[in-house]
Amino acid sequence: MKNSSFELALNKLLILYIVKNFQHKLEENDLSYFVLNIELFNYFYFKQYLQELESAGLILFDKDKKYYLSEDGEKTLEVLYKKIPEENINFLDKEMENYIHELNVKNSVTANILKEDDGIYNHFKIKDGDINVLDLKIEVSDENMAKKFSRNFKKNADRIYSEILRLLSE
Repeated sequence: MKNSSFELALNKLLILYIVKNFQHKLEENDLSYFVLNIELFNYFYFKQYLQELESAGLILFDKDKKYYLSEDGEKTLEVLYKKIPEENINFLDKEMENYIHELNVKNSVTANILKEDDGIYNHFKIKDGDINVLDLKIEVSDENMAKKFSRNFKKNADRIYSEILRLLSE
């Protein structure tokens, strides 16, 4: 079934609305994941809409490859905002709030592998906003161990942090 021109325009407006409300927080993979996860439209339509919005200069990306609206994109959304049905806005607002929380959690835990002259290290961090709650660097025997430690830290950061605190407070 072919999409109507109103539906095509609405879908592009929805992408503009999403990008505007995430405020430089989404790279293309994050944006794709969000749109596909909430089943807004399929991957191929999404890529087509995104490419058309980029080609028209309505969506740009910064030095960190994170999307934002150009001045023309802002004006377009402002002028056509009332064309977006309220149920779409309510749905997107709820889903974006959930995803922002998910992104904040994902971005608050990092596990990097550092190769320095004298060895291989894991550098683990847990952040709460701009505050480092945990900042730990440990030497490991090899890269495989470093990868395993990184995976485990990302999966179990809360448990590991709690256990460290428990052991230190005994």
